[in-house]
Amino acid sequence: MSTAAQSSIPDKAHLLVVDDEPEIAESLADFLVKKEGYRISLASNGLQAIEFLRSTLGTKTEIDLVLLDMRMPGMSGLEVLSWIRNHPELQYTRVVLLTAAATSQDKVEALSTGADDYITKPYYPQELLARVKTILRTQQLEKQLQEQRQQLAALNEVAQSVSATLETREVLETAVTGVDTILDVDAAAIFMVKSGHLYCEQCRSIQHDLELAKMPVIPVGQGIIGTAFTEQAVLYCNEVGRDGRYHPHFDTLPSNNVQNIVAAPLIIRGHAVGVLTAYNKSNAPFTPFDVDLFSSLARAIAEAIENSWLFTHVRQRQQQILESRNTLQALIDGIPHPIYTVNQEWKIVSINKSKADEFPATAEELTGQVCYHAFFQRETPCDHCAAAKTLLQKEVQRWSVKGIGEDHLLREWEVNAYPIPSTQPNAARAVILWQNRSEERRMENTLLQAGKLAAIGQLAAGVAHEINNPLTAINANAQMLKMFIPPEDENYESVDLISQAGERATKVVRGLLDFARQEQYAFESADVNVSIRQALDLVRYQLGTANISIIQNMEENLPEVVASWDHMKSVWLNLLVNARDAVEAVPENRCIEIITRRDMDDNHIQILIRDNGKGITAAEAEHIFEPFYTTKDPGKGTGLGLATSHRIIEQHGGDISVASAPHEGTTFLIRLPIQNGQETL
Repeated sequence: MSTAAQSSIPDKAHLLVVDDEPEIAESLADFLVKKEGYRISLASNGLQAIEFLRSTLGTKTEIDLVLLDMRMPGMSGLEVLSWIRNHPELQYTRVVLLTAAATSQDKVEALSTGADDYITKPYYPQELLARVKTILRTQQLEKQLQEQRQQLAALNEVAQSVSATLETREVLETAVTGVDTILDVDAAAIFMVKSGHLYCEQCRSIQHDLELAKMPVIPVGQGIIGTAFTEQAVLYCNEVGRDGRYHPHFDTLPSNNVQNIVAAPLIIRGHAVGVLTAYNKSNAPFTPFDVDLFSSLARAIAEAIENSWLFTHVRQRQQQILESRNTLQALIDGIPHPIYTVNQEWKIVSINKSKADEFPATAEELTGQVCYHAFFQRETPCDHCAAAKTLLQKEVQRWSVKGIGEDHLLREWEVNAYPIPSTQPNAARAVILWQNRSEERRMENTLLQAGKLAAIGQLAAGVAHEINNPLTAINANAQMLKMFIPPEDENYESVDLISQAGERATKVVRGLLDFARQEQYAFESADVNVSIRQALDLVRYQLGTANISIIQNMEENLPEVVASWDHMKSVWLNLLVNARDAVEAVPENRCIEIITRRDMDDNHIQILIRDNGKGITAAEAEHIFEPFYTTKDPGKGTGLGLATSHRIIEQHGGDISVASAPHEGTTFLIRLPIQNGQETL
């Protein structure tokens, strides 16, 4: 193969002339070189041609067009043409067949095999050149279309890649990598504006290691990059030395080897925020089509940056909302009162720790459940609940709930329902707040009772003193008359009735005096369980004969209490006797339960005496500790026992309360302070 006729001009087409007659081949080569400066290679037979075509695959010497003699010894031109058309990388190579034969059959055979044109020998050189130029021009257009299709496909892929991420840093990294894929450039960078200057945020080079810190800081409006930013237009320069817009300090790379450059502004909502820049397109200038592609890529990158900023803003807002929600939840959890939120379907939307701690399930498990089923194991809304009005009418509702707790104590809750404003239809919600008023009501009742007892005590002391003197004369004279009147006398029975009535009146007066006066208390430290068991021993026989079972749930190792134990023993006896009387109406399974335990505040001891008797009404419970008030049948009580017990407990710094309901038994709760003594009186 001869290469003597090859031209040194690199941008001209490369032709392969294949002919078994060297004179014809060299003559044709000289003509093509002289006329158009094509690069020419020669082959004298089909095998040489195939070998040469193989050797140039993937190199800069690839063949653009083959001028192929149709009739050659060994391997014919048609066989070479067939091989070219069946080769996956050469099948689109242009081939012109040259032959001395001019029959129609030869032409059909040549064109059917895949020839792009057919020239009959002897040919006119000018005609051959014109056909070659036409074929090469068509080929060049097809190459350009193919390259543009590839560039468009690459642009679409890069655009999809940058739009697929919502992280700004990943958008910039994908963008500068994609520039090389689309335009085949040496380097690419993205500059973002900050305080009137453009700072490089991402850069990449194929041939050099670029560092962000070494990239230039570009004042807005300076150089091609700065001007593209201010004018919001795509600018490019293929000869930097001849373009006055090019600034060698701002439009350069750290390696300072810029030959051509293109810059496109990144515009978001009408405002430029940065510039996409590409440097040094490989072996070619930037074309208008390149600029259009680059502009489209810049728009896609700008949209992706905007989306990433919006996503970052949304994520920050979500984080702020989450932090606000967590802060609000922490505040709500810190409130000791039970709080929860329900929607119009009665489903729990949120719940605080105080409410969730009432149940075995966690707050997460309770959320989403229907409130009346989760809290009260009901299948329908609670009868006492007024939250429905809050959900429907958007008005605050308040109501009270009373009941007996698991510790047998009376509970009273004040419940408030507050509407949550919402602009969405069918999105009504309400906050339900439960406040335990049990201790508050107990203190109110204690203060009210104390005031009543103080007033009644003063009255009782005065009445008892005034009645005691005439009553003494009545009793003394009745006894004297009984001494002098024989029993068989008809007046003896009347005198005896006077004596009995006097004794009964004396007992009442003595009770009034005991209630009214402040006695001397002898305080000492002892175990409350021991005191209760001693009182229980005194009435055990009476309880046993009444078929009453005693259940003792007294916590051991309780702290000792400083008290006047004789007085406390009278309290236990009074409560036990009252309990005995209360269960007499129960036909079977009569029961009195005694419980001692530490109070929740850890500063008191609780004593509960509970019976399963007939119970009392709420109205009766309000007056149970008042003097002379009794629920027993006439003649079975003076009504002073509980009033006296109340005064004794109060003088020990404690309190006593009652929880009862008809046919549900009665529970008396006594709370005694662990630290006590005379100094506290």
